[in-house]
Amino acid sequence: MILSFNMGGRATISLRDIVAYLLYKHKCLHPYRISRILVLANWRALEESGEPIVRFSIEGFEAGFTIPEIASIKEAARRGEEKCVRPNEEEKCLEYVCNEPPKIPRKHAEILEKVMEEVRGLDDASLNRLVIRDPRYKPLLERGGF
Repeated sequence: MILSFNMGGRATISLRDIVAYLLYKHKCLHPYRISRILVLANWRALEESGEPIVRFSIEGFEAGFTIPEIASIKEAARRGEEKCVRPNEEEKCLEYVCNEPPKIPRKHAEILEKVMEEVRGLDDASLNRLVIRDPRYKPLLERGGF
């Protein structure tokens, strides 16, 4: 687990660590779903603690968005530069390939678990609607992320 400390002394975690955790739990996830889960989890974390789980940028418009950093993780995985993340071209997803689980703070894992459970049965369109219809979405787009 790679943690860094910000000026307030609190540990921050990388987007790579959080993505690895999601992939470990789901085995294989498309970046589209990862991005929606991340936004929902950050909103939940902001409600609960006043701070997002992880900071990342958002690019998009009213009907949808991408997280450019996820594309960077995907490209690094394609080049074999990610230790535990690999693209699965057949399934069009990213998958976690290491035996040991990624380590993230328990409070982050709990929020991610709650969000994953809440969206488990949603198809991609419904998951996207859940995010883009939220009143926090437009300000998020205007800010360019968390």
